[in-house]
Amino acid sequence: MSLLVLGIGHKTASVDIRERATLVPENIKAFLAMAKTCRIASEVVVLSTCNRTEFYFYQLTMPIEEFCEVWANYSELDAKTAKAHMYQIEGDEAARYIFRVAAGLESLILGEPQIMGQLKDSLSIATEYGTAQKYLQRALQMSFNVAKEIRTETNIGAFAVSVAFSAVQLAKNIFDGLENHHVLLVGAGETIELVARHLIEAGVKNITIANRRVERAKLMIDDLGIEADAHSLEDLAQLLPKADIVVASTAAQEALITKEMTKSALKLRKNRPMLMIDLAVPRDISPELDKLSNIYLYTVDNLNEIVEDNQRAREEAAVAAGKYVDKGLERWIEWYKLSEVGSSIQAMVNYAEVEKEEAVHRLLNQLDGSYDAVLIEKMATQLANRLLHPMIEHLKSLEEAEEKVKVTELLAQFKV
Repeated sequence: MSLLVLGIGHKTASVDIRERATLVPENIKAFLAMAKTCRIASEVVVLSTCNRTEFYFYQLTMPIEEFCEVWANYSELDAKTAKAHMYQIEGDEAARYIFRVAAGLESLILGEPQIMGQLKDSLSIATEYGTAQKYLQRALQMSFNVAKEIRTETNIGAFAVSVAFSAVQLAKNIFDGLENHHVLLVGAGETIELVARHLIEAGVKNITIANRRVERAKLMIDDLGIEADAHSLEDLAQLLPKADIVVASTAAQEALITKEMTKSALKLRKNRPMLMIDLAVPRDISPELDKLSNIYLYTVDNLNEIVEDNQRAREEAAVAAGKYVDKGLERWIEWYKLSEVGSSIQAMVNYAEVEKEEAVHRLLNQLDGSYDAVLIEKMATQLANRLLHPMIEHLKSLEEAEEKVKVTELLAQFKV
């Protein structure tokens, strides 16, 4: 096998199986060290994320069943389950798949940009361990170029397709920049933490977090690595007047932010507008706030509509992105053919060089000493090149015609 992808991902396995298939960083390094020592492949790169664990091989030398057993040794997966849920992609289609992965076209969230960084990290580790060389280096570098083309030339990443990200995009659209606006986050669960991370990326510096358990809010602030205030939910009435943007997502069974509480906050704010985003079900923010002037209230249903529209837009962009993948694949196929010809030609040239050196050495030993060694060496080189030229051209034509058997026979005559 030449280029080969073996993996388990969100299209073939449940979350439980994907979790068990994952290789932690220490095990990835141990696997790569073993792969190099035992020579299970000429080259290998490992990509392991929450949604996929994939192995990119060049010239895997062991049977697939045996590889599944090796995989099991470095994960919490058994070989039988690995084989049952594993996909196998070979040759040019493997290159196409790697290009699609880098561009986010195979991601659970279509077009998500993080995957390219994860791929770059995987390549860096494999390079460090000496398991990514000529072919996988080239395939992955070409995948990065394809992904950049797609992000530049299409709208694949222009539309928010998560509720958390949509909330932040909505805030950016309503306010002219977020850097100087104060954000109040109500809750400290996974959704609010994701919103916080998007807000930080958008440049927000003033964040306050209110949660039922203040300790949990403080832990989240530490995880985010920011300076922020943590408060109890009982402090909401005092916190609202300072907030330009409020994002709420808790498990409360009744509204935490009421109409009266907000009217008081608006009075203290001298009616400066507030954006309220309620991501909770049941609602954390009373729907009556929608009747107040200078309050912009959005619910999770509003954002889900935005997400659905954006998902459709990304799917349309993915069709356009496919053309760039196809062009990238054409470049890969052209490079791969030339690289294969180059290897064969180099082998033939090396053989000719050895034979030439031996012939010159024998001739010089037979002469009586009255000779021009430089001239003899030059003439021998010219003769070797003239003899090699038609054979190299013939080799190129055989390679282009994919006459593998004839190529092997020709190289065998030169002991290559």
